[in-house]
Amino acid sequence: MSARRTLLADNGSLNPEATLGLRRLARDLSARLGRQVDPVSVLHSDKVDPALLGGERAATFESHARQARSEGVETLEVFPLFIGPSLAITEFLPERASACGVALEVRPPLAAPGREEALCAILEDNLRSTGWTKGSGTVLLCDHGSPLPAVTAVREDLAARLRRRLGLADADLVGCAMERREGPRYAFNEPMLADAIRSARGEAVVLMLFLLPGRHAGPGGDVAAICAENAQPDLRWKLSPLLGDHPGLMGLHLLD
Repeated sequence: MSARRTLLADNGSLNPEATLGLRRLARDLSARLGRQVDPVSVLHSDKVDPALLGGERAATFESHARQARSEGVETLEVFPLFIGPSLAITEFLPERASACGVALEVRPPLAAPGREEALCAILEDNLRSTGWTKGSGTVLLCDHGSPLPAVTAVREDLAARLRRRLGLADADLVGCAMERREGPRYAFNEPMLADAIRSARGEAVVLMLFLLPGRHAGPGGDVAAICAENAQPDLRWKLSPLLGDHPGLMGLHLLD
């Protein structure tokens, strides 16, 4: 048994499609790295009925770490399936790893310095796959919303890079959040998707800064519901593919 184990970690979801997507991406990363990569969620996914997951229960980080330690694993190397420096990877995973008695090595998130343009290329591919062309309508680069300014700063940096890349004005491509916590302390997330879609023009595209399907992303999710509720009656809008659908996503983890 190796003293090290490599993981691909996402936030976790009660949607079985998210776990199946995580497993697919872990296989892709494993092939790229030439070593086994285990798919593990921070929380939630172990509550999904294993019958919906090919009979195999989803693994969450703490239970996986305890099992690994019992098998002699000393260090967990984690590739985060996160866009920016979420508290899940900067605080929760280190705390849980310490409690389980294993060392932790967390690789940079997907939008870490040096990877931004490669991620923008993926976002551009996803945008163009919707049929968008310059001048066809407003682009809304939408993330979940975060309690951390550093995470929102990643979204805004990507939006600025995409504007330069595509030759768009600020009003043509707007960064926005699906939701945010209440109070002025979290106003840095603004604008909200509900407000941004009201001001959108032409054939608007919500460019999804989401990785896997779940309660928020994908058909019938919260993002789609917010757009349907708040878009002007004559606005045509669509959602881009998710980042996890792009075949080049795991290549970002090879750009260290």
